[in-house]
Amino acid sequence: MSCKICQSNKAKVIRNKLRYDVKRDVLKCEDCGFVYLADFGKIDFYQGEEYRKNYGPNLNKISSCQEIFDTYLPFQAEMIKEIESALRPDSKVLDLGCSTGHFLAALKDKVGLRVGLELNQAQVLFIRERLDFKVYDQPIEAVEIVEGPFDVITSFQVLEHIKDPLKFLQAAAKNLKPGGYLYIEVPNLNDALLSVYKIKGYEDFYYREPHLSYFDERSFKKLLDQAGFEGEIKTVQRYNIFNHLNWLLTGQPQGEFSQGNNDPVLVQSHEVNEEVKDDLNKFIKSVNENYKELLNKHKLGENLSFLGKRFN
Repeated sequence: MSCKICQSNKAKVIRNKLRYDVKRDVLKCEDCGFVYLADFGKIDFYQGEEYRKNYGPNLNKISSCQEIFDTYLPFQAEMIKEIESALRPDSKVLDLGCSTGHFLAALKDKVGLRVGLELNQAQVLFIRERLDFKVYDQPIEAVEIVEGPFDVITSFQVLEHIKDPLKFLQAAAKNLKPGGYLYIEVPNLNDALLSVYKIKGYEDFYYREPHLSYFDERSFKKLLDQAGFEGEIKTVQRYNIFNHLNWLLTGQPQGEFSQGNNDPVLVQSHEVNEEVKDDLNKFIKSVNENYKELLNKHKLGENLSFLGKRFN
């Protein structure tokens, strides 16, 4: 199986096991550094219920669409902040892999038109029944989206799931207006938990069956170049310092998404003096913000992000 980015056949096996002890070789291209699964196995996770049985915001239960929506919606402001410079009141926005529509729901009254694309039929039905924007349920490579072209196309934690990421990006490009923006986030292979702290439990958790591709900055840039995009690549750290301390101390994930993404709090008791409580909580919040800034300075955040335009 050749590299999807540089077509090289020179690759080495860096792992032979994924999350949940799934046996699968993970390869690293010796020419461009792209990391990918040797055998994709089953790739239609998203059209049925199997995906959310094993992968969701709460590791201890299967989350309903409403629970997924309610879990992620409070955290969308940080996503929107990343693309504020590209948004206008009349912008047309397409979100690829929109899940339960939480990002587009958060964009309500901020842009002119919102359209989603999602392959999971339960989530598509949830959007059509409960939200106020149109959603398509076919792959971007095959569907005709009549509302296009778009001023902004977004895709959060999707590209790593795609069998052919170059074709995915090329299809996205066809739905962009001239001068339109693409914003993408993918997991970062140089995440500090992998590259600095080298936590084995996190490595065993990080590589998983639905993630077919794994990017560092070099391979991500090469792919975007091939797809005809130029712009800024940086990292984004959203999980808080408590999440990293939990991994360092236990080698295990926290049970719920919100635990790792809320602002950390040291004192919750109402019986503690308010001044003491406020000072301690302001302290840990400042530490958390400084920690995230430090990780991003060294491009060690959990996600790689790209904001840019087509150059051809």
